[in-house]
Amino acid sequence: MFKTVTREITLAIQVRSGLSIAVVVSMAVIAAALLIAFAFLCVSGYAWLAVQFGSVFAGLIMAGVFVVIALIAAIVCASARRRTRERAILARAARAHASPWLLDPKILGAAVEAGRAIGWQRIVPVALLGFMAAQWAREHREKSERRHF
Repeated sequence: MFKTVTREITLAIQVRSGLSIAVVVSMAVIAAALLIAFAFLCVSGYAWLAVQFGSVFAGLIMAGVFVVIALIAAIVCASARRRTRERAILARAARAHASPWLLDPKILGAAVEAGRAIGWQRIVPVALLGFMAAQWAREHREKSERRHF
């Protein structure tokens, strides 16, 4: 049984992402090849600059190139972080103004069917208890979110 569940989860992940062992191994080979190519590019760039300007200035120029790359990456990172925070704030605001899930027709239909099958006298106390638990969880989540900001 556990093997079947594991297989279903694996297939679901493969359907959504296209990942397999061959893809992961190929990606690792690509990453290693790119890293090695980058190292050779840096060494050859330094050697060419050393011939043109001398070894000290070649080292300074290569360091400057990497500082510029790092600054560009830091700016892109800060911009992406800001956009992500803005999207999260908008998503939270949209979720707060969305209609409650209790008014969803599918949920209401399932509740009516359960009430007919089990009996309203038995299901009303359970529903009230569930509603109270959901409200408590929502308040607890809101308090913990307020503490983080």
